[in-house]
Amino acid sequence: MVEKRERLRLPVSIHSQIAAHIVQEVSRISKRNDVSIFFRKINESRLVPAGSMLSMVTFFASRGEEIEVIIEGLKAEKAFDEFMQFFNSELGKEKEEKDTYELLRNTSIAYEKIFNSIGSGLVVTDENGVITIFNKLAEGITGISMDEAIGKKIQEVIPGIKIENVLKTGKEEMNKKIKVGNNVVFTNITPIYTGNKIEGSVIVFYDFPQIEYLENELKRNRKLDKAFDIIIGNSGKLRDALTIASKAAETDSTVLIRGESGTGKELVAQAIHYASRRRDKPFIRVNCAAIPVTLLESELFGHERGAFTGAVTQKIGKFELADGGTVFLDEIGEIPPEIQVKLLRVIQEKEFERVGGIKTIKVDVRIIAATNKDLEKAIKEGTFREDLYYRLNVIPIMLPPLRERRGDIPLLVEHFIEKLNKKLNKNIKGITKKAMQALIHYDWPGNIRELENIIERCITLSEGEYIDYEDLPQYIRNEDTIVSENNVIYLDEHSELLTMEEYEYKIIKAALDRYKSFNKAAKVLGLTHKTVASKARKFGLVDR
Repeated sequence: MVEKRERLRLPVSIHSQIAAHIVQEVSRISKRNDVSIFFRKINESRLVPAGSMLSMVTFFASRGEEIEVIIEGLKAEKAFDEFMQFFNSELGKEKEEKDTYELLRNTSIAYEKIFNSIGSGLVVTDENGVITIFNKLAEGITGISMDEAIGKKIQEVIPGIKIENVLKTGKEEMNKKIKVGNNVVFTNITPIYTGNKIEGSVIVFYDFPQIEYLENELKRNRKLDKAFDIIIGNSGKLRDALTIASKAAETDSTVLIRGESGTGKELVAQAIHYASRRRDKPFIRVNCAAIPVTLLESELFGHERGAFTGAVTQKIGKFELADGGTVFLDEIGEIPPEIQVKLLRVIQEKEFERVGGIKTIKVDVRIIAATNKDLEKAIKEGTFREDLYYRLNVIPIMLPPLRERRGDIPLLVEHFIEKLNKKLNKNIKGITKKAMQALIHYDWPGNIRELENIIERCITLSEGEYIDYEDLPQYIRNEDTIVSENNVIYLDEHSELLTMEEYEYKIIKAALDRYKSFNKAAKVLGLTHKTVASKARKFGLVDR
């Protein structure tokens, strides 16, 4: 490959009007000599194909400015001579109108900003598949620089993208999933027409994590049944769990709700039941940990008269009472192995016998189980049956602890104040900012149940209209746990509002301080790794 490079001082400013003349002549020279011609500003690295109007529309250079002309091809010398003849004899005769110059200059700058501010990767090729535009986001997604891409055929730069069919038939290709390096992207490829002639193609592609994030947001924002209104909170992790629960309500599949004590497992179970087709049938709750082992079998399956000492009458068990409805087995991990066998039969065969009975009873019951126990560990230790685990774990739902959804604490506090005011016949109007900061910063080992108990204690003991910092228990008021106002975002009707950018700074800084990683911070905030990294650099939180 022969390459000819030369610096030239422009006799006239290059804007879109002049660029059109240059593109026309360069295209003729390139075709006659089978070469590629590029322009480059002296203080920039970006190469611009001089035969592409789409590229030249963003190449603005002033009269008297030096540019470099690069010609590649076996006939580069001959092509350069022809170009210089045009450059000296014709280009210098172009007339500049001041108003037109300013208008086209500003338009040229605007085009470049538009291309680089588009929220998707943008690549434009000519009719031969040669890249003429490659925006900033395309660089970020592909890991390929603009300088490496411009002027090369798309297949050389991104082998996974095929545009031959689009250029040949003019039919667009939408939502193609391909791999670019280590990234998975979706592409839309559309032809560029001038009249009836195909002049090139536009390729728009999206980073797969961005698509995944948007899909997750759509799922999170899916309208839930009103039965789920009893669950307070808007955090991403909670919404993810409720989305699964909502889908589970549409089926009769067994559900296993997992989470720490006090995270609201029973509320979710109730919501699933009352959002299901069984809503008009019984919802029966059994706390497996609260019933003595000797009585648990009778409680679940019932017993016949005389089945054991003290069984003076027949007893109907919970499964029989729940026929047509739902049985919620709370603390399922506490059921002893001998009863697990009978429970497995109920799940598989929908039948059982009462204790001391011989009659087989058929039931139509949906089972929702819950536990805060490590069932996988219990299986290894031999205290929980593996086959029962798999029968229960058809639709697993993981509820986040309160410390992982701190943003929901103000909503929960407001809810509990309203609820407990009625219960205690009080009229507490709210909570002070300092008290709220302390609640948000506390780790809540007892989760939502502990928070409700604390609010009830405060309402009972408070002598003012607002729950104040001094009303909180000493272990929450520990001065070491209070964070400065600059670290926590809490808004009430009296709060001073900051700009969105200031809030963004606080949130990104807090996430990175806690998780020390773009990936972990991004997952918590529901953003992509690239977005967090970009904002961190923007705010000077990391080295560029």
